[in-house]
Amino acid sequence: MNKKFSFGYTLIVVFVLFVAVLGIGLLYKKDYKEFYLLRINPLEDHQFNSDDLKKLLIESDIWMLGDSRVQMWNEELISELGSVANLGIDGQTSEQSLLRLKSYLEIDTPKILFVEVGINELKIIGVDQGLTNMILDNFYNNMKSIAEICHNNNITLILANVFPVGKIEIIRRPVWNKTVNQAIKEVNSTLEEYCNNNEIYYFDAYHILSDDGELVNPEYQKDFLHINVMGYEALSKNLKELINKIINP
Repeated sequence: MNKKFSFGYTLIVVFVLFVAVLGIGLLYKKDYKEFYLLRINPLEDHQFNSDDLKKLLIESDIWMLGDSRVQMWNEELISELGSVANLGIDGQTSEQSLLRLKSYLEIDTPKILFVEVGINELKIIGVDQGLTNMILDNFYNNMKSIAEICHNNNITLILANVFPVGKIEIIRRPVWNKTVNQAIKEVNSTLEEYCNNNEIYYFDAYHILSDDGELVNPEYQKDFLHINVMGYEALSKNLKELINKIINP
């Protein structure tokens, strides 16, 4: 009986170890591929078919540019206001968004550009707080460059602030701390002031999604960094009101 139990237990341990090793191997392969694709194409827009992207840019009046938080946004929620191009890419930074905008403007020009980006560079602060000033300065410079490009091309710009996050999970604590949350608030405050001083439309997503001004409303939360369908519906309602004011002043 004990021998059978011991043998069965050994099989379970071996199986668990095999699955763990397989999972680590697949994750390494995925990260390896993404790392070198990034070096080949820093814009990371290889996920778009070039012909489809060109068609989308030409046919769309509103471009939504940014990271996964834009990528997960169902553009049909605001499409009644005009044709919309969702140009969100998971993991993107403000630097990549700026470079992509320059590339896309070689194809066509939108009437309205909506930009939401920032969390993927701000979260690095959780690993090394010494990088805070460099990261913030780089982010602000990129936002100013986007604003200048829009001004020079007669594009109406809507800058969204950085979304609130959820309660810090235990597994994320080694790479995340309150410094990141403070940086998010600082960035949002600076963005709002910049928009007010330069007649740029500021979209306060943070306070739409947060009841207490600290964390995302649980009703809107999908995971630590992302929101669910209800969250996007709340954002879309407010964004449609803003775009309506722009279109019909």
